[in-house]
Amino acid sequence: MNEKPLLSICVPSRNRQYYFQKTIEALVRNPRTDVEFVFADNSDDPSIMNDYMVALANDPRVVYLPSADRTLSMIDNWERTVSASTGDWVSVVGDDDYIDPDLAIVLRKSMAANPDLEAFGWAVGHYTWPAEDVSIASIFIPFNATVVKVPRSEPLKRMFRWFEAAAMPNSGFSIYHAAVSRPLLERIKSLFGGAYFDNPMVDYDMAMKVIVAGKEFAFCARPFSIMGSCSLSNSYAVGRLEAMEERYNLFIAELGRNLDENYDFQDFPFSSLLGLTAAIGIVQQQFKKKYNLNYTDWEKNFVVACVANVELFREPRAHEIVRKGYEAAIAKWRRGKYLKYFNPVYTASSNGLTLGGSTADGTYIRSDIAGIKTPEDLYGIISAMTTQPDNIVVDADGLKLPWNVKRLEIGQGSGASTVAPVERLQKPQKAQSR
Repeated sequence: MNEKPLLSICVPSRNRQYYFQKTIEALVRNPRTDVEFVFADNSDDPSIMNDYMVALANDPRVVYLPSADRTLSMIDNWERTVSASTGDWVSVVGDDDYIDPDLAIVLRKSMAANPDLEAFGWAVGHYTWPAEDVSIASIFIPFNATVVKVPRSEPLKRMFRWFEAAAMPNSGFSIYHAAVSRPLLERIKSLFGGAYFDNPMVDYDMAMKVIVAGKEFAFCARPFSIMGSCSLSNSYAVGRLEAMEERYNLFIAELGRNLDENYDFQDFPFSSLLGLTAAIGIVQQQFKKKYNLNYTDWEKNFVVACVANVELFREPRAHEIVRKGYEAAIAKWRRGKYLKYFNPVYTASSNGLTLGGSTADGTYIRSDIAGIKTPEDLYGIISAMTTQPDNIVVDADGLKLPWNVKRLEIGQGSGASTVAPVERLQKPQKAQSR
């Protein structure tokens, strides 16, 4: 490679070689030379990907990390993947996902406007790979392609106060389907025990670190990546009880310990087995305690997110089991103070029901439009219907706040302290063993 990459796209993988290969093929088709691709295999049979990668041995953009002599935990595989990157910006996607390397165009424009920019987010599309029990869905394509500055109070309250959350916080900034600058990544490594990741929920672990340690944030409403969900992925299991239990048990087996090990349930009696919302809640409690961070006025929003988690389950038995689990935990927590906000409603699956048409903000398409079969196919449709990266205008005088954020009293009523969290962060005594 003749130039230092502006953007490193990292793809860690484990035993999903078919999807991994499709993702690799989609990425390297882009001819950009200012991007780097870091592909890390962590499979039981290393020969499949080793043989496949021979054809890419002469692509100077590609960094290939073959499977180690032992199965790596997700933490260790993500750690080595990001550590191998050299770009000024780094983004991680899954092996069944897609990200547009032309994101580098908008990153370059945004940095020219705001040289201190450290975290960049964008709208993310969603695609479920074809399978027997997968129904056609509606996909929303936003018309807006504006790049705006985001005050740190926004991701802080969305992550730690669960503001406007669904089943998970709607924070918008991590390293997963978002991009983090090299200076911020190295600051995170220094502040948080000498490694990029230290919790098995690597995406939310990094999201909290980015939001707490970052200083300048920007967001583009245009999609630049597609979050895929194949039948072997964790995201596919959301809302499917048996699949969720299977993925959880496999995850624990590969991690080598219980996900909630060393967790004190006395103040927060939730288990990761309950579902995604509870698991993220536990990660937050561990994070806040470990680094001496305190955020208030989040409890009601968290319970509302628990409701959303339960309502993802459309099979009656699964819905009832998950509902009872959350209800018992919420009743035990804070003497049942927030139980009145826990009112999940059962809604039967709407297989085959899709939305169509347009609004002032965007348009809906079917997930099977034009016979698409991969996340790259879907992205191609979305990209053709919205502003091209070359045509996205970034104000040369500096990124501006969107109109609805300008009116906010930053830090007031957000549930978070007005003191910059990174300035009162306490480092742990020592890094955890890996």
